[in-house]
Amino acid sequence: MSTAKRMVLFLIVTTAVPLLGFGEAMGGGGNFPLDPRIVGFVLKDSGNVTAVIALDPNGPVSSGAPATPTGSFGTIAITGQNVGTAAATFRVEPGSTLGELRFGCNLLLTNPRFVELAPGVPGQPFGGPLVFANWLPSSVTTKLFSQLGVTLVDPATNTVLRIPAITGVISQQCAPFPRANKTLDFLMLDALLEPPQIKPLPPTYPDLTIPGMTNPAQQWFPGFLVLEVNIGFWALQGTPTP
Repeated sequence: MSTAKRMVLFLIVTTAVPLLGFGEAMGGGGNFPLDPRIVGFVLKDSGNVTAVIALDPNGPVSSGAPATPTGSFGTIAITGQNVGTAAATFRVEPGSTLGELRFGCNLLLTNPRFVELAPGVPGQPFGGPLVFANWLPSSVTTKLFSQLGVTLVDPATNTVLRIPAITGVISQQCAPFPRANKTLDFLMLDALLEPPQIKPLPPTYPDLTIPGMTNPAQQWFPGFLVLEVNIGFWALQGTPTP
């Protein structure tokens, strides 16, 4: 099974099965990130850090329940070359560059949602820390990079040292929603089910097509958004980055 399919499966299972929790990745309070250039940071991209993101890109995010059972939930796996991978499940923070996720898996929106700090300028911070917060909870971002041996904030002075940001998209796709006649028959569920073995049905995903909409950038598309991206770091000149 590919990494993308694993992450979509993990997303469906962890958000659809109440026996599995979300822990600290459920934090709230996101905002558009502060532009790191304002404080003199420069973007450094060594090509040594990548991430795979699987997201149900359906809201609303800030008011009311999402339109789909797993809407606004996602998984992220960050990999450092020759270091390892750290992964977490999260819920999209309100008030972020992802907006209210009205247009689902519309790949035309990937750059403004995830990549561009300003039109044509890559390096959008995705999870802080601190005033650089965006759609990924800052606590999750800090923990993931800590697991990879990267310190984002000086613990002694609470000064931001490095700001992870998406510098480009390696690949993107819309993975199909599961069909209602399929079952979640996967090993990760085996320990949760008592004999005789029960095969739970996946959640149902509605058609959210926007009637009469002809602008491709404002049309709704079904499916889970799966991105593979390059990660760089905003930092002061002279600050080492991965």
